Amino acid sequence: MLYTSLTRAFCLGGMVLFIAACQPDKPSMTAPAAYTTINTQQLSQKLTTSQYTLIDTRSPDAFNGWTLQGEQRGGHIPGAKLLSADWITRDLPELDTAYQRTGIQPDQSIIIYGYDREQSTTVANWLVSEMGHNLDHISILKGGYNQWAAVEANPVDHLPGYHSLVPPTALNEQIKNNPQLKVVEIGWDGGKGKSYRKGHIPGALYWDDLEFEHPPIYELNDVEDIRTSLQRLGIDKNTPVAVYSTDSIGAARGASVMKYAGVSDVVMLNGGKDAWSAAGLLLDTGWVQPIPIETFGVTGPGNASVVIDIEQAKALRKQHDGALVSIRSWEEYVGDISGYGYFQKKGRITGALWGQSGDSAWDMNDYHNPDHTMRNYREIEAFWHQWGIHPDSMELAFYCGNGWRASEVWWYAQAMGYKNNQIYSSGWMRWKNDPENPVSTGNITREDSLKAWRIASGNHSPGVLAAEKVDIVTTH
Repeated sequence: MLYTSLTRAFCLGGMVLFIAACQPDKPSMTAPAAYTTINTQQLSQKLTTSQYTLIDTRSPDAFNGWTLQGEQRGGHIPGAKLLSADWITRDLPELDTAYQRTGIQPDQSIIIYGYDREQSTTVANWLVSEMGHNLDHISILKGGYNQWAAVEANPVDHLPGYHSLVPPTALNEQIKNNPQLKVVEIGWDGGKGKSYRKGHIPGALYWDDLEFEHPPIYELNDVEDIRTSLQRLGIDKNTPVAVYSTDSIGAARGASVMKYAGVSDVVMLNGGKDAWSAAGLLLDTGWVQPIPIETFGVTGPGNASVVIDIEQAKALRKQHDGALVSIRSWEEYVGDISGYGYFQKKGRITGALWGQSGDSAWDMNDYHNPDHTMRNYREIEAFWHQWGIHPDSMELAFYCGNGWRASEVWWYAQAMGYKNNQIYSSGWMRWKNDPENPVSTGNITREDSLKAWRIASGNHSPGVLAAEKVDIVTTH
């Protein structure tokens, strides 16, 4: 019996090997296929004469505008989609989502570029082996982005305020070269700094959220108290500061509060502490003791171009070209859940437009790449426009439950070059606590959301009505 079973297994195994050997080769991420190449001159002609899809395979920071590999001009080729080879190499969980967001279809003609052919081939092979693309429809740009950027006549695009989102390698250089720079990790564990103590960027200080906000609904502390807290860190209005955290909403909250208090030069580490480690940079343990300073250099109210209060939010809601934008999950927006364990009231501000966020009060995946860096800003603009949010022609105030998620979107809007927007920091929690304030619940279409906004703002312009006809690609 044993002999018969072994014989059968051997024969079956041999058949499998024979069948596999007869199958045509299938491209994979580890076995490069032979792709056609296109040079920069040919691509320049195709920019205006043919239908194609461009894919940039470099890092989000390079795409945004940072010069990381000797390129003469930072940014990306206009119209390019971002699909980083690094996401594929690391097999990040949200990779399929990132691909779907690009809108790339398997039957499209694609031109891929990176810093080198290896990056381009990694993405090309993944598209063929995992997403069903035809390798005959894929071309690789010879010489990559650097060769394109070296020709002054070739156009490049970039995130207008890319310097406000710093890649880890650039921050590391800034730390080495600028002794005035303060690096600050934002935390929220009552001042214990457990995550910070386990591992922080060398030399970084710790700033707990209770230094700038207070329970029960975590509204901002008095601005003078915030300034005093910053003085204890050795920070005044002119101190250059780089902020990071384990989650981007924490970093953005801390960074925006610093800007509100009057610190003029604040940047944020794109991708947070995980990005630092992924770049192969080391963390220190323990605690760095700050050296306090005596004065901050600014007195008076906080910066109203950063944070507005509830009365200002009420006025903006009724403004002809103004809007409150809800940075909350769909379930929070329609009132199915509150989103918070310590605040149970559900719903939305009547007339608020939906700016998306993620699946929970801590999830900002609608604004993130798979590596938790800022998503392609053109994709963000696209879903804003679908829901009637036009930051180039409207004054906006982003809000969430109490300002954290709203702060991140405000930071991105600033980086995108939109300045006419603020954070309504007290958010839904303060709004709902006053029974006189208008609130709504229940499922709502995009068209009805725009109608509610028009009623609240008194805006009935044809341009806004036309915006309702834009195709919706969101699932809500």
